[in-house]
Amino acid sequence: MPELTTEYNPLDPATLDDPYRVYAELRAAGTPLWSERLDSWVLTSYDDCRQVLLDHERFAADWRRAGETVPEPALDVHTVDPPEHTAIYGVLAEALRDMTSPALAARVRAHVSDRLDALPPGPVDLITTFTEPLARWFIPEAVGLPHFDLTEIRPVAEAITRAMDSGLVPEAREPGVAAQRKLAALIDGWVAAMSPGEPIRDLVDRAGEAGVPHQLTMNSLRTLVVNGFTAVPASLGNALNALARLEAPPKELFDAPETLEKAPHEFFRYEAPIQGTTRLAVADTEFSGVPVRRGQGMLMLFAAANRDPAQFSDPDRLDFKRKANHHLSFGYGAHACTGSMLAHLLLRELLTVLAERGMEIRLTGPAVHKRLATVRTLAELPAEVVR
Repeated sequence: MPELTTEYNPLDPATLDDPYRVYAELRAAGTPLWSERLDSWVLTSYDDCRQVLLDHERFAADWRRAGETVPEPALDVHTVDPPEHTAIYGVLAEALRDMTSPALAARVRAHVSDRLDALPPGPVDLITTFTEPLARWFIPEAVGLPHFDLTEIRPVAEAITRAMDSGLVPEAREPGVAAQRKLAALIDGWVAAMSPGEPIRDLVDRAGEAGVPHQLTMNSLRTLVVNGFTAVPASLGNALNALARLEAPPKELFDAPETLEKAPHEFFRYEAPIQGTTRLAVADTEFSGVPVRRGQGMLMLFAAANRDPAQFSDPDRLDFKRKANHHLSFGYGAHACTGSMLAHLLLRELLTVLAERGMEIRLTGPAVHKRLATVRTLAELPAEVVR
């Protein structure tokens, strides 16, 4: 069995600071590689990752199909497979398409402008003063939930986020499951207090009519709330960090509507907020020249696939006019993340405000990444907004 020739520890400080050198070394091996540390096959090529994402018959997002026990709070739209997955995914996707409206975009532009104007002059930490508060305002604003009481929601969301690394940090698993249960119950209470016709109440009612179990709907709504603490602030911080390192200002980079539409996807490709995810083999099989046994993991490193030169020309460079940018940052196929529509809208409107107002981001110190493997996100981004 081909094994890793490069020691791959996702939580190694040097890897957290710059994983792309390690990804390139892994990808150069040209085949799925077995990791004893991760107890999984590690996939770094675009074609391999995409193939596993599309093949839910052989590779399960629902680990029960591979013989694992999955606690009920962990079952949501991302962790069940067709046909159980089909109805809840359809209801969520339709609802989020409706929410991603010109009216929401206008509210976001106004709010972003206000938040930028409220920043003090001189250097600030853009993570704690701008991107994280913006993300936590945006999610409830977009989907029609009560605005977050951070004293209640923050520790719950942080426990769920830490549990995403439970394959590496097993002690994070049980607190994460307890937090998933607590957050789903909170959302259930919010929905019960809503009037018929409110967007989230309507979503829950339509899911019930489609035969979706109520708890699966609550668990799936939980993933939207958690996005306000994971993928959404991560994508904002990563984008601003990359933007500040470019020579041209936003007003020159994003000078046309079609460029603004493409730019968020290029930022998502360049620095994936979610580095990867794992599927389990449902039965013994062969994949890309290696034997895969039932229950073995297939760790798809989206961030590595997004920099695969076999799929993307000059992958280590930002190209806001890149064509056919089918990155994997939000998955692909049946389990593609429906929340990507909201993340795209938020980043697009932020870039629009920066370009229209002639603002620039200038770094005033080194960016610091959080010590998380699954979510690539910044703890600090010292910078100045030049008006």
